[in-house]
Amino acid sequence: MLLGLLAIGVVHSLTPSTPTLTKMAAFDTAVPTVDISPFTAPAAHSDAARRAVGQEWDAAMTNVGFAMITGHGVDPAIVDALRRGAHSFFGGPAASKQKYCYGPYGNPLGGFTGMGVEAVARSRDDHGSDGGATQTTALPDLVESFVFKPEETTKPKPPSMDDAGHAYHAALLQVLDALHKVTAAALGLDADFFAPYYAPSAKCSLRLAYYPPLSTTQQTSSAVRYGAHTDYTGYTILCQDDNDVGALDAGGLQVLLKSGQWAAVTPQRNAFVVNIGDLYEVWTNGRWRSTVHRVMKPPQG
Repeated sequence: MLLGLLAIGVVHSLTPSTPTLTKMAAFDTAVPTVDISPFTAPAAHSDAARRAVGQEWDAAMTNVGFAMITGHGVDPAIVDALRRGAHSFFGGPAASKQKYCYGPYGNPLGGFTGMGVEAVARSRDDHGSDGGATQTTALPDLVESFVFKPEETTKPKPPSMDDAGHAYHAALLQVLDALHKVTAAALGLDADFFAPYYAPSAKCSLRLAYYPPLSTTQQTSSAVRYGAHTDYTGYTILCQDDNDVGALDAGGLQVLLKSGQWAAVTPQRNAFVVNIGDLYEVWTNGRWRSTVHRVMKPPQG
């Protein structure tokens, strides 16, 4: 059983003042770790430290499109509280979870989506590090999910996730703000360059992904936990499950390198995985990579 917690940043507006950048040569590497504390605790760090982090970030997004971040300032207790609440919800009876289904996946109210509904690989277009790939016949993903929207007040949220979800969402918004400043430093822009595009506040979805035990039929089918895809928005900030062992033959999160090889992402306690979506690939004229990634199922047994 794996549980992923992620927040996705969605831009409000795009204007002609978007920076024009030149593509850079790149090389394959594993997912790097970047300490962003010079931006989350600026008083304790110098401008030189922030420039250095910007250079690291540019290299990570150019070469891989993914990075592990530390120094983000999120209290581990906030993460643990939501993880406990999510496990309580997803571990409950199917009928109890279905009460929180408020429409098809992607509806504006958020809520629960059961297994066999999403098939994210079918969403591919010509973006992404592999040039795009059509997978219209991909089987539905072996995942349950809950989309938590704090601003949505017309529908109830599961009690086990209500307070914890609001706290986690608020904390991740602070991380997103820091990442925008990291991005500006990486691209040689003013520190607040991206602020107007997310004003008056960033619209972010918190999506909790739950990968339950599989039947023999599901285990032997070609279906995977979450099909190969790119994200289409700005940043995705993922909290991996510690049980994701980070090996290609053990399932879990994998990213597609420029060599065409898949690389497993090994979890780090108290770190987040960050990747860019198609938006940043467009904004940077292809300098940064909207990298294809997937979540594979573990081997039988």
